[in-house]
Amino acid sequence: TMTFFTGHLPKMSPAQKISARQRIIEPSLPSGSFYLLVCLSAIIATLGLLANSTAVVIGAMLVAPLMSPIIALGLAMVTGNSQILRKSTSALVRGALLAIVLSFLLAQFNEWLPFISLAELPNEVLARTHPSPIDLVIALAGGIAASYALTNPKLSAALPGVAIATALMPPVCTVGVGLALGRWEVAGGALLLFLTNAIAISFASGLVFFLRGFRPAAHGEKRRLPRSLWIAALITVVML
Repeated sequence: TMTFFTGHLPKMSPAQKISARQRIIEPSLPSGSFYLLVCLSAIIATLGLLANSTAVVIGAMLVAPLMSPIIALGLAMVTGNSQILRKSTSALVRGALLAIVLSFLLAQFNEWLPFISLAELPNEVLARTHPSPIDLVIALAGGIAASYALTNPKLSAALPGVAIATALMPPVCTVGVGLALGRWEVAGGALLLFLTNAIAISFASGLVFFLRGFRPAAHGEKRRLPRSLWIAALITVVML
């Protein structure tokens, strides 16, 4: 089966691989721009969640940069590049924690000085608290679409759609909202949804990169799946 896919997917030249690596790695680095976009998207997402506005939450998904380090993790798994793995993991963890803190503070401020009345939890918040197998399958499909688009510049128009389909920032901000309201089941469910999406996207993207010809430098063109991808597949199945 693996040979069938590798035989039918277009081969990437060394120059195309270098270009794709740059497109994947640059946005995933823990830079000032990355954290600025995390802050802005977290503010937009949290206010959208509290105001129960689907349109605002979708806007936050498009601004959020968290997809980039997750896809870079998939590349690191396949190429065995520990530097990419370390930096993308750092960006993802710090970005998620920053978003949780910001959403917590906004929701806490709203409790002290209610500019949005919360007689009951908004539907936009509740929608992020019950992860299901459907969410995991969507994340797998989104990870495949995003990574394939990143290895083919002609398909870059698909990336905003992937960002909306595989929501990452709203669940993270729901964690902060749940903590601020003392609703542990809300925070826990949203955290599980975020982890489900992150693991499924990184596994799916790693699989696509492998099929597109990315390999550890020492392995040449060996077609055997890296052990890290098998581990990610096992975790994905367990979460399912």
